[in-house]
Amino acid sequence: MSTLHNPRSTLHALEPMGRGTPEVESLTSYFCRLAYSHGMTAQKLADWVVAHFEQSVCQKYGWHQRSFSSMSPESEQWAAWLAALTGIASLDQHTLAPWRAVLGTPGLAPKSDRWCPCCLAEDKETGDEPYLHLAWDVAPVTVCLRHKVQLATTCPHCQRTNVRNRSAVVVPGYCTSCGGFLGDAETEPATPEALWTARQVGLMLQAAPKVAPTGLVPLLETVIERMADGRPSTFASRYGFSKSGISHWLNKGGIPTLKAWLTIALHGGIGLDKLFAGDIEGWEPPLTPVQMSIELPESPRAGIKSRELDWDTIRAQLQALLQEPEPVSVHQASERLGVDRKNLYLRANIETRALADRYQRHRASVGAQRQARLQAQISNVLDERLEAGYEGMSARDIWNRLDTEAQSVPGIFHHISQVIDSRRT
Repeated sequence: MSTLHNPRSTLHALEPMGRGTPEVESLTSYFCRLAYSHGMTAQKLADWVVAHFEQSVCQKYGWHQRSFSSMSPESEQWAAWLAALTGIASLDQHTLAPWRAVLGTPGLAPKSDRWCPCCLAEDKETGDEPYLHLAWDVAPVTVCLRHKVQLATTCPHCQRTNVRNRSAVVVPGYCTSCGGFLGDAETEPATPEALWTARQVGLMLQAAPKVAPTGLVPLLETVIERMADGRPSTFASRYGFSKSGISHWLNKGGIPTLKAWLTIALHGGIGLDKLFAGDIEGWEPPLTPVQMSIELPESPRAGIKSRELDWDTIRAQLQALLQEPEPVSVHQASERLGVDRKNLYLRANIETRALADRYQRHRASVGAQRQARLQAQISNVLDERLEAGYEGMSARDIWNRLDTEAQSVPGIFHHISQVIDSRRT
């Protein structure tokens, strides 16, 4: 009997994108494209896969509530199921599961879905199928290394977030809320620091780590030996780690976060790909501290001439404001004169305090007049209702019969209760 070298797969043998490159496709994206190739919704495909492998899940199981691209055991399980159904091996390389033994989970997952609109637009323009990159599901990565722009988080058409793949029906690259193309989003240029982080994570994602769980502590010990002469306390203080955190790594099975590894890579002058491959033979940290080349922006005060203030004139202007018929607040005086209120109190204290006192007395007088008008209006409403034969009425009934200005008075129901109580006595 002859053996089939290319047996038929249960599902389409869809080829994943970007494998072995920093732009490797996420398993979430692969799953969505697989569902689309079968003319199914992503939710229907998820239900079918779960039923095929006879797994029991709750009735409200939503595929979009799962992070297929994370490094959880569930992501690894889905990668194995899809590999068995499609005949495409090593789909776990499209998740973060291979890094579970070397990466801590805190700070790894982003708070919302992100994407590079330039990548999606480029795929569409070249006739390729848009797909979601695994790097976009890593929180420290905030920019696209290829196009040097920040990742987008909001649909340019409906202005909603989390519309990349969180739905029963998903076409990668299109909004799950309005259907608009996510590649139309505008974004800002990337900073050098963010590009460096994206480059390091891209190097990391090119290949699975080779450091075994049992080799993590020796790796960390070597790092501390090379970067701090083997002294954990010096290593912690020098690079911003806590001593308890270092002790947890070395003695209690703790795993550094991606942020911690990036700190080591930056100051140690070594890439994450080499660290996770255990390729540190002959590695020596730089003798001088690493300083990223950052272009400083032009000072916002460039070209602005200092202004000399004539305080005799300003005091005279404040005295003129004191003579105006309508009281002026210190804030209004500050805006009119173009002088900060703090400087007015410091350099023209007598005039400024006189302005403030006059304005406060004016406010108190206006408040008293408004309250008297309000009480009179409430009394008139009560008199009218009593003359009409009503023995009493609620505060809500009275409020409904007041004019708009009276209704907007703060504590209006307290004032109504006071008038009602005074009439009872």
